[in-house]
Order: sequence, then C-alpha cells, then structure tokens
Amino acid sequence: MKNSKHTEKLFQSIIKETLSPPPDLTVSEWADAYRKLSSESSAEPGQWRTDRAPYQRDILDAVNDPEVEKLIIMASAQVGKTEIILNAVGYHIDFDPSPILLMQPTEALAKSFSKERLAPMLRDSPALKNKVADVKTRDGGNTTLQKSFAGGYIALVGANAPSGLASRPIRILLADEVDRFPVSAGTEGDPLSLAEKRTNNFYNRKKIFVSTPTIKGASRIEAEFENSTKEQWNLPCPSCGDLQRLQWSQVVFDPKDLTDVSHVCKFCGAMHNEFEWKKGKGKWIAENPKAISRGFHLNELLSPWRKWREIVTDFLDAKRKGPEAMKVWVNTSLGETWEEEGEQLEENELMQRAEVYGAEVPEKVKVLTAAVDVQDNRFEIEVVGWGEEKESWGIQYHTIFGDLNQDQIWSELDQFLSRTWKDKEGREFGIACTCIDSGGHYTQEVYKFVSPRESRRIFAIKGEGSSGGQYVPLINGVSARKREKVNLFKLGVDEGKAKVMSRLKIESDGPGYCHFPKERGYNLDYFKGLTAEKMVKRFRNGVAYFAWKKTRERNEPLDLRVYNTAALEILNPNLNESYLASQSVTKKKVKRKRKILSKGVKV
Repeated sequence: MKNSKHTEKLFQSIIKETLSPPPDLTVSEWADAYRKLSSESSAEPGQWRTDRAPYQRDILDAVNDPEVEKLIIMASAQVGKTEIILNAVGYHIDFDPSPILLMQPTEALAKSFSKERLAPMLRDSPALKNKVADVKTRDGGNTTLQKSFAGGYIALVGANAPSGLASRPIRILLADEVDRFPVSAGTEGDPLSLAEKRTNNFYNRKKIFVSTPTIKGASRIEAEFENSTKEQWNLPCPSCGDLQRLQWSQVVFDPKDLTDVSHVCKFCGAMHNEFEWKKGKGKWIAENPKAISRGFHLNELLSPWRKWREIVTDFLDAKRKGPEAMKVWVNTSLGETWEEEGEQLEENELMQRAEVYGAEVPEKVKVLTAAVDVQDNRFEIEVVGWGEEKESWGIQYHTIFGDLNQDQIWSELDQFLSRTWKDKEGREFGIACTCIDSGGHYTQEVYKFVSPRESRRIFAIKGEGSSGGQYVPLINGVSARKREKVNLFKLGVDEGKAKVMSRLKIESDGPGYCHFPKERGYNLDYFKGLTAEKMVKRFRNGVAYFAWKKTRERNEPLDLRVYNTAALEILNPNLNESYLASQSVTKKKVKRKRKILSKGVKV
C-alpha cells in the first residue's frame, strides 16, 4: 500500500513536470540562463551574459513584445548584432517553437553562417543540443540549410536564390546584412518583400532586420530605421549626469598620443574617458516613439569589445588612405551611411596632374601590373606601377592594332607583356601580373593565349556587373576552365570602378593617389575614357540602388584601371617592403626572352 502511494505520488510528479508550461522568460533571460558561447566563434566562450553589453537587453526583449512586429537594428561592426540573431533563434527553438527563416545576402553566406555560427551554438548549448539532430545523421529534416525541431524548423536561404524564397509559412523572419541583398531575386522581385509575404499567415509574426549601412539614399537598413522609433543608446555624463549618446563629433584625442581618448559632454563640457562613460547605466531614447516598428542604432563607441584608441587608430589610418577607406570606416565603425558626392570627375583636371617622372619607373614603385582590353581590331593595354598604400603611377598606355584572327597581333601582345621598364638606377621591372578581358568576341583565343602563360601570372578575367544592386566583390572567385586548361577570374567591375573613382578623387601624394605621366599614351582621349562613367541612383521594384552609367561611348581606360586594380589584388604583394628583388629582371633573362620571341608566337 505504501509502495502504491509512493508510485502514484512519483507518477503525479512526473506528469506535473512534463505538462507544466515553461517558465515565462524573455529572450535575454533565456540567453542568460541557457546560451553558451562557442570557442570558435567568440573571444569570450562560456555562459552568455547580457550585462556584458547591456544595450542588447531591450533589443532582445523587444522580440517578446506582442505589440512589436518589426525590429530594425542599424549597427556598426563589433557590437554583437549577430549574437542578437542567434539568441532569437535559440529562444524560439527551446521555448517558442516556430517556423523560422534566416536570410543572408547569398546562399554561400547562409551555408557559412549555418556551419560557423548556428551549428556551434546548437552543439554547445545543452538546452538546444538534443532538440536539433546533428547534420551528419540520416535525419532528413536536418541539413546545412534546414534544421527541424519539435514544433518548427529553421530554414537558411540566400537572398540571391529565388528557390530558397519559395512559398512556405514563416512566423519568424530574420534578415541579416540586408544592405547586401540584391534588389531582385532573379526575376521574382525584391527578396525582402517576398520573405515578408511568407509571414502573413501568422498574427504573431516577427521580423528582425539587421545590417551595417552602406550608401546614403540606397541603404535598405537606413530607410527602415528612418520609419522606426529611431532609438539611440544614451549614457549619463559622469560629471553632470545628463543622458546623451556617444557621438564621434564629441570624441577628443591627440593624434600623436592615443593613450588619452575622451568624449566631451555636450551639456557641461566635461571630458571623460571610455571607462568612465561606459560604466554608467544607459537607456534607449526614441526620436520617434509613436512609430510602429522599433529601430535601434549602435556604433563602436559603445562596444565592450573595441577600445576607443583602436577606433581612433582606424580613423586616422582610413583618413590617410582616402575616401575608399573612409567609407568603410564610417559604415563599420560609426554604423552610418556614406554619402557619395555623385559628381563626375573632369578629364581636364586629371590631365593637369601629368608629371615628368625622370625615369620609366618612378623610384617609389615596387611592382608593375598590366591590363588588356580585347577589342575587335586591337588590344588596349595599360601598365601601372604600384607603391606603398596602393599609390599608383601610370607607366604606359599602349594600343596594338591588327587582325585578332591572325597570330601576328598575339605575338606582338606577348612581346609587349614580356618587355621591361627601367628606374633611374637602371633596374629593370617586368610585369608581375596581367589581367586580360575574355568577355568579348575572342574568348577562346584569349584562353589559348593565356593557357601556356599562367606561370607568368597572365590571367583571363571576366567582368560581372552588380545584379540588381547586389554587392559583388572585385575578386569574385576563380573557376577552372578544364577544356581550355585555364583559370578564369570573375571580377565585380562595379566595386572596381568605385575603388578607382575613389582613388582618383584623392588630391595629394600618398596612399591611393594616382599619378600620370606626360605623354606615354596618356592624352586627352585617355582621360575622357577614364572619366566616361558616373554613379547614378536607380529604382527597381521600388528599391533604390546605385549603378554606373556611361556618359561617353569609349570607356576602355576606366576598364583597364579596374583590371589593373584586380591584378594587384590577385598578386597581393607586400607593398610596404622592398619588392624589387623578386621583380628585377637580369639582362641575361631579357636577352633569352627576346631570342625566343623573335621566333614568333602562335596561339
């Protein structure tokens, strides 16, 4: 009888424990209790602590607010925005199972996120470990891009892959780095809008958009933030106690001594260092509190993982390198958009830069690259010299006319790419890397020419525009053409043009500055071609983006400077050390090359 009562009591206890609802936790409380940080994805592995970055608490807990459907996070790097996404995923797998869609700019990035960020969290957090089967098992509901669990699943997709956005019910939409999304997923329209429609069946849907901003006027995250509550994290002044946000304009430092970096209070004028500011109890203050969506802005000055002197060091470095680097700093450190000037460069102003070098190769040049544009009746070629911090010198602009169906013109091209240029000390420079455009009418001929010359770093390239405004890096991968036995480098030419134009705007010698010689093919027609395009704002499916528009028909000089920029990235030399020894060509080698070339070259 006694055993019977004991068994019944134990049974009731088990039933009560099994059927009782989980404790009512917010996302931040769940993370503080159950989330474990993995060693391969965190500098501070172990138990998650929201107090480590207290500004994250309100953002995380807004996920639980039934009155909030959309959260916008416009942020710099190093503030934990990816961890916010992961905590939202972990909470819903463990406490509120739902169908979840996590979007990355590309499918490749979605796979990387799954393997490098999501999988470690599922493995190392005991509360999640047994709820999602290991991807290596035969469980059909678990792959790299889809993981099932009781009551729901998480699908990871690339915004560039229309099939990943196919009709499926989604309650939780997580969109990461939305400023890198293409304007259209194939021919199906704006991927973000397509994903949002997948949530319409759920009254308790939640949408979280996260991104580092990019260009003003074409930034999705900025547009979303402007229509939100526009909240800023405010800290009390250690002297007067008045709340204010940390702004770069109020940061004070001595460029020669970064041991003392301070932030000035805009109310009392007192200066305090980062440790004094950061130990204060912060508060989110909304600029537009009546907005439906909640929006949060974060910059690196708030980050517990970045010291102010590091941010200042990055600023000084970017300022020295020019507009291209400053754009990256503004986006990734301040979490703000970069405003493009938009005006077209004037060819006459650039031509006035022309200078006398005193030698074929100026003394600061460390390495030469070349680029070849293949036209129907000629080769347009530019040779560029590169020095420290990517300061550049035009060496020669050359055109070879002829019939591209005949061996002779290809032989002349090979002879030109095999020649050398001297500096004032008599040292001879050969071309260290060459990019040849294969996208025209002579693709197979380019492959045949390149194939036996890849050992000389002569590579075939093919330019790719930004599809619908999607960001494409300058070096966008390399594919092996097995039949032709060549490697084909894919170039994001829009990104290349942005780099070139940014450097052309630099007005004084130093990092990124572009020098041009008098004559050597650098005439008015060259500078007209170099400035033949400008960036314009366009709209597709109601989404703004910037694209390059030709203002003149001939733009080969601009293309060639982009290809030379790519050649330098492919070569990847250390320009801050002497590169002459490895690139100097002895007279004996030159003589041997010329002897071989005199016999002719066949393609």
